[in-house]
Amino acid sequence: MLNKKNWLIILFISLTTIVGVTYFYKRQKDLRYHDPDKIITEVRTYFMNVAGSYILNEPITYKKSDNSFIVFQGGITTKSNKTLTYYDFFADAKSGEVIDIIECES
Repeated sequence: MLNKKNWLIILFISLTTIVGVTYFYKRQKDLRYHDPDKIITEVRTYFMNVAGSYILNEPITYKKSDNSFIVFQGGITTKSNKTLTYYDFFADAKSGEVIDIIECES
C-alpha cells in the first residue's frame, strides 16, 4: 500500500511529465511551417490569367526594411494580350502571409 510520501512523489512526477509534454508539443507546433502548396494555391488567386507558377519548398531568409523573415520564395507568370508578365513573391513560412510581390523585368 502506498503511503502519503509515495503519493506525493507520484503526483509530482505526473505533473512534471504533463507540463513537459505540453511545453514540447506547443513548441513543435509553433516551429512548423505552412504547406508551400497551399501558399502557392492562395497566391495564384491574386492574379488573373495565370500561365504558370512555382514555389521553392526550402525556406530562405528574406530581408525587408531591416527585418528578417523565414520565407518561401515563388513565382507567377501571367498572360495578358499575348504578353507574359513575371512576378516573384515571398510568403512567411510560419504564418503563410505574403510579404512581398515583385514584378520582374522581362
